[in-house]
Amino acid sequence: MRILLDENVPVQLKPLLVGHAVRSVNDPDIGWKGIRNGRLLERLEGNYDLLLTADKNLCFQQELIGRAAGIMVLPTNRRKQVLALAPQILAALESVSKGGCVLMQLDGTVSNWFRGE
Repeated sequence: MRILLDENVPVQLKPLLVGHAVRSVNDPDIGWKGIRNGRLLERLEGNYDLLLTADKNLCFQQELIGRAAGIMVLPTNRRKQVLALAPQILAALESVSKGGCVLMQLDGTVSNWFRGE
């Protein structure tokens, strides 16, 4: 799976998502840092399968139906807590459908905010 970390997600998570191609908007060669959510979702199309973010409003503010990428919203952007959730994040990746949005809780459980295709 091709995963993009939003700028509010610690980049230290990248090597923990084993078996996936993980990049960050903060990577200098990506050049997407500071791009607003709607534009970011447009750029995801065809390039990434999933956006990992801590922005709890993103799924409500943007139209996700018909998008090729899904979104997983993390419960926090605090590095220590996000890194501790890495096993649960890995386990939940396949539960995110195209155009869908799932919310992860601090205990690692996930719930569908919106199920895509």
